[in-house]
Amino acid sequence: MGWWSVYRKELKETLRDRRTLIIMIVVPVLLYPVLLVASEQLALFGQRQLEETAVRIGVGPGLEDVSEFVSPYDDAVAVPVGDPVQGVRDGTVDVSVLERSSEAGPEILVLYDAASDRSQRGRAVAGALLDQWSDTVVAQTLEAQGVEVSVLTPFARADSSVARPAEVGGYALGRFLPMLLVMITLLGCSYPAIDMAAGEKERGTLEPLLMPPIPPGQIVTGKFLAVATIGVSAALLNLGSMLLTFQTGLFQFGGAIAADFQLPWNVVGLIVLTLVPLAVLFSSLFLGIAVRATSFREAQNALTPVYMLVMLPALLPLFPGIDLTPFLSMVPVAGVALLFREAMGGGAGIGVGVLALGSTMAWAGLALTFAAASFGKEQILFGVPHQEAPAQAGGTRRLAPNRGEALAFLVTVAILFFYIGFRLQAKYGEWGLFWTEWGLLLGTTLAFLVLRRIQPTSALSLRLPSVTHAISGVSLMMGTFVVAWTLAWLQSFVFEIPEEFLRGMDQMLSRPDGPRLLWLVFLIAVTPAVCEEAVFRGVVLSGTSRGWSTAKIILFNAVVFGVFHVSYESAVRFLPTALLGFSLAYVVVRSGSLLLSGFLHFLNNGTIVSIASRPEWLGSVASAEGAPPLWLFPFAALCLTMGVRGLRRSP
Repeated sequence: MGWWSVYRKELKETLRDRRTLIIMIVVPVLLYPVLLVASEQLALFGQRQLEETAVRIGVGPGLEDVSEFVSPYDDAVAVPVGDPVQGVRDGTVDVSVLERSSEAGPEILVLYDAASDRSQRGRAVAGALLDQWSDTVVAQTLEAQGVEVSVLTPFARADSSVARPAEVGGYALGRFLPMLLVMITLLGCSYPAIDMAAGEKERGTLEPLLMPPIPPGQIVTGKFLAVATIGVSAALLNLGSMLLTFQTGLFQFGGAIAADFQLPWNVVGLIVLTLVPLAVLFSSLFLGIAVRATSFREAQNALTPVYMLVMLPALLPLFPGIDLTPFLSMVPVAGVALLFREAMGGGAGIGVGVLALGSTMAWAGLALTFAAASFGKEQILFGVPHQEAPAQAGGTRRLAPNRGEALAFLVTVAILFFYIGFRLQAKYGEWGLFWTEWGLLLGTTLAFLVLRRIQPTSALSLRLPSVTHAISGVSLMMGTFVVAWTLAWLQSFVFEIPEEFLRGMDQMLSRPDGPRLLWLVFLIAVTPAVCEEAVFRGVVLSGTSRGWSTAKIILFNAVVFGVFHVSYESAVRFLPTALLGFSLAYVVVRSGSLLLSGFLHFLNNGTIVSIASRPEWLGSVASAEGAPPLWLFPFAALCLTMGVRGLRRSP
């Protein structure tokens, strides 16, 4: 009994499930024609309802000429109003027009309600009528002065699209179909993955499967192939149902926009080819996560954040101006979704297409390795619960928080930081940052340790490092600084750094005097070295140290640290900051000293403040484009190697 037997067993059991058959066959075959036709009819019905009712245009004092001009038209009616603004607000009229003076002369203002479809249509109708009225007034004035009206229109303008109907249809399909394909593949893989992992554990049918001498890799291969088969089949059935609906003529909306909703066979083949590694990625990832749950419901809850993470890259084809670049082609899900859009629009390049397909296969391989590792651990397979450290007897203080407490603390800090800290910084600037760090971050940390009766010196690793670890930590941070600098520079070729962020940093750090420089060093270097280290490398790191592997602890800490430094105008800080958090977490794990990570954090931020505050210093070590000099790369590699080796040594 090998992977083939496991594959056949899982496939048979899944296909016997009536719910799976309904989701795979009945829903796509019947649902899409009904949804597309119903949505088309509802859209036409709503448009007819709007157009059948005449637009009520509220006319303010002094615009009686507008009322006379509008009266012959059937799609609009002029209504005198005393208060134009209130008339639109209470729905007495759809739009209002009133005259006001400006520097250029008299101006007619159209008031409308942006939250009302009827008012937005009224805005378009009123605008067109006012343009016609303006032209009429101009024509009458010219005729009175004996000037030909034709001088106003020296030429006529006409628009004509060069796109073929198939290209217009492909463009329209490329906006929403990639998201549907990704989400359908995800949903098609999620239910079987949960049932084959957590479901079997809950029913007690997983143990008999492990009785024969089958390697974990064979078991997970059979299971993930079954899940991937179901996911690809569901996606293809949905794709076929949608295309048949378009081609059979049930969906007539394409005629209104001169579009042909059909896809060439080569595009369909590319979609099918790309859906296979995408389904392997989802099925392996879901199996690896679901097998760690003890029940079907727990697995559903564990996969909910994954669904949310997939949503953003799946929505990228909807946003204008986002093209399939080499960088985005390597981002999980985003590369596939954008490749689908480019292929449907007829503009997919071979290079980025191969890169998107290859990167998806690589991510799928990593997910498969993760799933195989999960099935190879008895603690996970047989549901052995993780034992948290017991509380100290006699009400004495505990040495560290448990994982649940640390995660709850992290959520609390995140809520305070993002909902209160951002407002403090936006309103009070540098002092808002000061109170965010010392009040919200450090204050919450100390309150948590007191309320949960946890020893601060132990939970925060307040101990001196050895000389070897201290020297190695400095070496590691010097190498990390260069790598983070390079990463930030490379990001500028992919993501444009917002001007607001650059302008704000320039105003803050531009040539400060002595007292100003000391204040900036305290605010940007000393403050994060104390407050942020207490949160991330203190409570969070100590609370997640039990039951997780070292790599998982450090990676989780780095990602969380990077997320905390993301804001509206500085999302580009995530990767460099996460890299810094990775190195700092590694230092604490290896040295056991938060004092060392705090010093290294201070060293990193202090170096940035010193270099950025003096343009001549920055110009001496960087090019005009902000690129680090080449001689720093071998130096950084040497520092990283020495730092890692030194930190691995026992103190």
